[in-house]
Amino acid sequence: MIKELSENEFEEMEGKVYFNYLKKDISIKFDKEVPLDYVYKNIRYLNSIDNSLMSELCKYSIKFCKTIMSDYPDVDYNPGLYNLKNTFDILNYMEIIRLKVDMYEDESIPVLNLSGSCEWDKENGIQWLIKEDKLVYVGTWDDLNNWYSDLNDDLTNYVCKK
Repeated sequence: MIKELSENEFEEMEGKVYFNYLKKDISIKFDKEVPLDYVYKNIRYLNSIDNSLMSELCKYSIKFCKTIMSDYPDVDYNPGLYNLKNTFDILNYMEIIRLKVDMYEDESIPVLNLSGSCEWDKENGIQWLIKEDKLVYVGTWDDLNNWYSDLNDDLTNYVCKK
């Protein structure tokens, strides 16, 4: 389930896992203290993402993109970002590259902490947090955690923004 699993210089475990929806390998990172059973549960959860959840992720990613483009109009953005034909087109302008598995508060609850890069905010990237099939955060990568972060900040969380 995890390829090339090894310990990095920060004593964290790293490897690669297949993300079925995107049809590619992404990196995985977790502290050694996180039980492998929980890591595997979250990998299975990652690979259960369906069109409905991905549509929501894309919708809020577009909201994030449009806000950044509006706030910083002098930046030279990829022209395709102005002409998205459908919700899923935003995936052409971003790349999810990592699944981070954080120590849990409740091991029965699967969560996803995904991050990557995006063309509209190259300096900061993007982060998606999902908990029990509910999208809880889409916004700038800020090393947030489903368990220990305040995710209701509508300045950075596009799921909360009105």
